[in-house]
Amino acid sequence: MTNFYKKNIAIFVMFTLFIPNLVWGAEVDLNNYNYIISDAEALNYQSMDKKDIQEFLDSKGGYIANKSYMGNNPSPEQLALDPNKEYPKTRTTAEIIYNAAQEAKINPQFLITMLQKEMSLITDKAPTENQQKYAMGYDCPDRSGCAFKTSGFANQVRATAQQFAWDLGKDEETGKYRIYGYSWSPGKTSCADDYNSFLPCTSDGIEVTPENRITAAMYRYTPHVVGNMNFKRIWNKYGFGGEIDDEENDLPVAEPGFFPEGALLKSKGSQAGTIYLITGGEKRAFADMTSLLSRFDPDKVLLVDSAELDKYDNGYIIAYANYSVLESPDGDRYLIDGLTKRLIVSDEIFRQLGFNPDEIEKVSQSELDAYVTGDSLDASASPFAELWQDMSNEAIYLVKDGQKHRIVDQFIVDVNFPAMKIKDVTTKTLDDLKTSTPIKLVDGTLIKVETDARVYVISNGQRRLIPDGNTFGKLGYSWAGIYAVPSKIMNLHQLGEPILSRE
Repeated sequence: MTNFYKKNIAIFVMFTLFIPNLVWGAEVDLNNYNYIISDAEALNYQSMDKKDIQEFLDSKGGYIANKSYMGNNPSPEQLALDPNKEYPKTRTTAEIIYNAAQEAKINPQFLITMLQKEMSLITDKAPTENQQKYAMGYDCPDRSGCAFKTSGFANQVRATAQQFAWDLGKDEETGKYRIYGYSWSPGKTSCADDYNSFLPCTSDGIEVTPENRITAAMYRYTPHVVGNMNFKRIWNKYGFGGEIDDEENDLPVAEPGFFPEGALLKSKGSQAGTIYLITGGEKRAFADMTSLLSRFDPDKVLLVDSAELDKYDNGYIIAYANYSVLESPDGDRYLIDGLTKRLIVSDEIFRQLGFNPDEIEKVSQSELDAYVTGDSLDASASPFAELWQDMSNEAIYLVKDGQKHRIVDQFIVDVNFPAMKIKDVTTKTLDDLKTSTPIKLVDGTLIKVETDARVYVISNGQRRLIPDGNTFGKLGYSWAGIYAVPSKIMNLHQLGEPILSRE
């Protein structure tokens, strides 16, 4: 696989993923992009002491509540002794937040909200190492990787606090607030969700005119509307701001059971638990690993809360391996092809397929009913998929049932068919086949364009936006599982509905 497609966690870990004009889980005044919180709120560094912070973290039940991290995060007492000395030490999350807030004179509630907005760390019970390593998304610009020198939970929290302290503070020589020296500054209109902040905005951009210093500083840190409106939503939800009124939320909200079609799910904390396929709004259990492995990549199984699985009705059990031959009580024989059953119309076709009678499994009608009826097998064209490559131009096709499906990029071969061998054939051999639709990425593949922060999951051949980091975590995905792809692969998949969920 080329370096272009390399999974690059450094690019992605900073993001609460964004799309213009989509605000999920809205509460308080999320239509005003120009104002997030007040300057006074951002600078209220005495809003919580260490005990208050610890109690708040405990109340949210996240993994980091009782976690400790190594870093240079001096306490107020240590800074008073020698502000230039380094004090590397393992400290609790609450200590790190408190010390950073006191040093930078930034509200600890602000830092808590940032941790949730960027990586869902306040509530995530099982965050990845990279979520913690790049906890604040600090020094992780949209179009390049995160800086190693500022990685680490403790470093991220302190560096973020210091950046906002710098932006909100005054220049010692001029006496002017530093934020006015940037493209994002109070009273100045700039472009969010765009290639850069300068006017005029492109069709992707949104004009924003920050009303105060902290709003400008936050757009400088995260130049995306949804990310900053998400901050406002969390801030108010946690009681750090205005009242919450869910009755006024008229934005789309995900229905129970929001996992995309084709998702493979397993309950967290269950080593030998049942694995399910989400299809048709139901969860279908795999009877054994053979029935799973013959159809899907086990690495795509997502670990999710059991409560999410309980939202789905149980469908038919998937009880037989792909390409099994099942015989009905009436003596009809069927080839299992994915989740369909295909009638083998004659003994001759049965022989042409390469089967022998010992491979037939006799089943009940109810077991056959678990599979949708597909096209009958009544010709010599093979139902078994193969990869063929035109020797004259190296174009690759998936060939099945007498039809050829173009594969537009080697990346799709690598992801969809990593173990399948490619057969070289002549152009004439391919010309004898009927041309069908191009092959798309397999369900569950996470993709983004190199220069765009937005991440999509493939579901039913469509790309569906994952609009925020909380939803990404709730879906059970891994940051390391995201592929950066060229536009031709992205555009091969029609844009579907975004995946929406409440926190």
